[in-house]
Amino acid sequence: MSSSSTPTTQPLLTRCLLIAAALYVLVWSLLPPLLSQSLPLDVVESLSWGREWQWGTYKHPTLGPSVLHVFYMAFGKVGPFLLSQLCIVATLWMVWLTGCRLMSRERAFLGTVLTMGVAYYGWPAIEFNHNIAQMPTWAALGYLYVAALQDGRLHQWLLLGLMAGLGMLTKYSIGIILACMGLYILLSAYRKVLLGPGPWLALVVLCVVMAPHLYWLKTSEWLPFAYAGERAATASDSPRLAALGFLLTQFLNHLPLLCIAGFAVLKARKQCQKEGLAASPWHLHTQHPALLLVLALGPGLLVTVLGVTLGMRLRDMWGTTMWAFSGLVVAACVPTAWLGVMRPRVVRGVGVWLVLLTIFAGIYLTYGAQLRKRPARMDWPAVALAQQAQQTWSQVSSCRLDVVAGDYWLSGLVATAIGSHGPSVLITGDARYSPWVTPQRLQQHGALWLRQEKDMDVYTSPPQPLEAVAQSTDFTVIDGTWNIAWAYDSKAQPLTVRWRAYVPASCVK
Repeated sequence: MSSSSTPTTQPLLTRCLLIAAALYVLVWSLLPPLLSQSLPLDVVESLSWGREWQWGTYKHPTLGPSVLHVFYMAFGKVGPFLLSQLCIVATLWMVWLTGCRLMSRERAFLGTVLTMGVAYYGWPAIEFNHNIAQMPTWAALGYLYVAALQDGRLHQWLLLGLMAGLGMLTKYSIGIILACMGLYILLSAYRKVLLGPGPWLALVVLCVVMAPHLYWLKTSEWLPFAYAGERAATASDSPRLAALGFLLTQFLNHLPLLCIAGFAVLKARKQCQKEGLAASPWHLHTQHPALLLVLALGPGLLVTVLGVTLGMRLRDMWGTTMWAFSGLVVAACVPTAWLGVMRPRVVRGVGVWLVLLTIFAGIYLTYGAQLRKRPARMDWPAVALAQQAQQTWSQVSSCRLDVVAGDYWLSGLVATAIGSHGPSVLITGDARYSPWVTPQRLQQHGALWLRQEKDMDVYTSPPQPLEAVAQSTDFTVIDGTWNIAWAYDSKAQPLTVRWRAYVPASCVK
């Protein structure tokens, strides 16, 4: 079958795939909020940041959390899950456009479909975080980079710089693919583009987009990097060995893709042999093999090398964004004579994989806590906690509940469940973690400090600046306990939360 036989020339197939994709997005946007009691950990944490409209946090930049907050305000509990799926849709669209520039449209289609065989695009995408937010910017960078190198148009370089800036405002690790792009330009015949204005204008745009965040970094004394240094100090004793484990984990996350592609190859080979179709030699069917390999494999290999040589601590989930183009590599390897035979088998294989994954997700969300005999984060009674917090505060204070203090999970869960316009979160630890909670704000409105029963010995004093304010302000301090039943098992040991209300004199009932 010729490369001209693509989905664009088959309206029926295109419509069927679009309907199936829309149904998949709808199911994965509605199923989790319907079957779960609360939001995932990273979603809760990001919402506690996004609502404050900061230029940065002690962990990451804030573009992702800010967009998440908008979706939460617009769509409620569905918003975070819908946003995750839209990020995947946007990523696949960029992969398709990139593939069309590097190979035939039929191969690009095959590679784009195979991308959904990477496990990161399935269950992990249920939890919107900085990795998921980075997916579309990562893929868009790849597309704009290829377009700029191939066409050399000034607006493509400007868009590349803009997307690089947005990527850096999403998560700093976007620098990995930028490093791969820079190295490829320096080491290939494309180095001649450095004689033109394009790359330098892209760099200027990147700096302009990043300028507010860079200013925030300076004024915060480079807080995210200080926090990362503290985390690195508690890393495993064998970071170099862990780096090799990172690479192994990335391979395991590609197993669904490899199984689907392998099955389709075996079937295609058998059928083509029956029909007497000779397969072309195995090689990358693209005019730009090095460019494809740099985009698809370069970032993952680069971080592994850095981890092994420098002892950098690597997290497995960092690989979430790095494999947007690995499906294109597989598609580029397929002999031309097999493409037409493989396409329906790949589509069916990916479809079966996604259906099985959806069934697993439904079972896990519905019965996971009962099977494990303990709750996951999404099994926590968020609504009950929020109602209890509001009821408790209304009984002791005439002012609105403005600040919930505690660890970022418990306090964030309560604040998020109250609503998008609910209280702010004062995070346990360094006072710089929550710059939006000022001493003046606490003196005016007070705060509700929450701790789990099991953490009473860990958190013996309230977070700063609440502790300092409480010592110098005329607060009425009231202590109490909540015992909240778990939805998955009413007979299980209830969730015990110790609370302490700091009520200003002007708010005391």
